[in-house]
Amino acid sequence: MHEIFDQSQLINRSSIPTFVIDRNHRVTHWNRACEVLTGMAASEVIGTSNQWMAFYGHPRPVLADLIVDEADEEFLQSYYDGGAVRSLLIEDAYEVESFCMTFRAGGKWLFFTSALLRDPENRIIGAIETLQDVSDRRIALENEQALRLELAQTVSELQNSLELLQETQQQLIQSAKMAALGGLVAGVAHEINTPVGIGVTAASLLAQKTRECSELFATNAMKRSDLESYFEIARESSKMILSNLERASDLIQRFKQVAVDQTSENMQTIVLKECLDNILLSLHPALKMSSHTVQVQCGVDIVLESYAGALEQVVTILVMNSLVHGFEGVENGIMGVEVCKQQDHVVIQFSDNGNGIPEEYLEKIFDPFFTTKRGNGGTGLGLHILYNLVTQTLGGIVECESHCGQGTTFRMTIPQVSPPSRSTFFHSQAAQ
Repeated sequence: MHEIFDQSQLINRSSIPTFVIDRNHRVTHWNRACEVLTGMAASEVIGTSNQWMAFYGHPRPVLADLIVDEADEEFLQSYYDGGAVRSLLIEDAYEVESFCMTFRAGGKWLFFTSALLRDPENRIIGAIETLQDVSDRRIALENEQALRLELAQTVSELQNSLELLQETQQQLIQSAKMAALGGLVAGVAHEINTPVGIGVTAASLLAQKTRECSELFATNAMKRSDLESYFEIARESSKMILSNLERASDLIQRFKQVAVDQTSENMQTIVLKECLDNILLSLHPALKMSSHTVQVQCGVDIVLESYAGALEQVVTILVMNSLVHGFEGVENGIMGVEVCKQQDHVVIQFSDNGNGIPEEYLEKIFDPFFTTKRGNGGTGLGLHILYNLVTQTLGGIVECESHCGQGTTFRMTIPQVSPPSRSTFFHSQAAQ
């Protein structure tokens, strides 16, 4: 009797919600902690088999009942949707976590542990079950899972937005490229118009004098002086026609080479001085409309194995950037291109003596869509494209140094032999 009292006192004074049932499923112990947790007094359940009332809305076995009956694992799992597991600490014990809806104290998530009780002869005499309220942890876990799902959805939406932004950026860059090529065509037309116009004028004069001379000859009214005058005009007109046609042909070939290079990703041998001269020729219409000049210092012996199109677009972006931004409100601006060798690299330094870039903008100038000309046709893509061309296509680095009122310098260091071709997604000569 004394031993039984000690065991009861041990259970009843425990701070862990605990109850005990006998072999016939009658409750023998229901401690104070269990009363507080379940809202059911010990007097309501001790001596009865109503332990289910604390956890469920209808009669069904609790974990201790199943343990006492030595239910097989398949039968046990059918009551807990496969959530019951063998205890790693207690022999013949199972653990399960379950939500109980009909608590008098309200629904709770509980963690049950139940184990068999045996007499000295190892006969089953009942089962003991302990309870732990894990509602806070479970709610926190569910909140975490919900947050993870929300985060995953947000990440997915951001990924979709990023893909859409990249697609839009690609379209904008392609549009900028087409616009730039359109400007190149307009420049070709403007430049060729002058020599062709002179040639047409000279040819018209020659045709007119030939007709007049023919009429004099037909009427036997031609004098020696008339023939000498015609020969002089024919000689000068032919010379003028030929020289201007040659100039037009040269312009066409150079512009054609620039246009082809800008759409080509093939590596080729480049004499850098000739490449720079061709670029500046293609930019002549834009430069002629301003009072600004470009000075080039480049040795004729500097040769690259690289991508001419990328180089031409880089220089074009820099020149147009100076014209649009650097020389706003400036007269007689000077741009300089200085090239020097540095071991197996080439350093191309482009500078202007224009307005310079405010310090707060310097960290952003290579960012996509950053522009100070948003309302005046600026796309904010020019220097971003330049950065990608230099670092990705040409395999180099680009740095910018500028101070307000003191001009801007871009320093590009590229290898004499560029890396194998990668995606030239950013190929365009659009200026910011």
